[in-house]
Amino acid sequence: MITSAPTTVDTIRIRKYPNRRLYDTSRSTHLTHDEVLAIVRRGQKVQISDSRTEADITNEVLMQILVARDPALVAALPTSALLAVARSTPEGVTAANAQFAQLADALRAR
Repeated sequence: MITSAPTTVDTIRIRKYPNRRLYDTSRSTHLTHDEVLAIVRRGQKVQISDSRTEADITNEVLMQILVARDPALVAALPTSALLAVARSTPEGVTAANAQFAQLADALRAR
């Protein structure tokens, strides 16, 4: 039996309103945190923006969802990694991401 990769149409655009509600603009429906997590786990891309400022808050909202809905996943992260991120600057995290990407590329090339 042949299985295909998850279908990713386009990025699902979600707006977060001041009342903390999440709204899927492509389907014109409100979403729960569990529904957003299910979308991400299916392999679809999401972009979450603040309804007032249009700022991209995807990372912030996904982190909140993971902490609330999947604490075991968060607990599996090494404390040292979380401490390093908490102590870092955005520039430091960006540099670490670049180094990680280089390492991943080198491992894939083997």
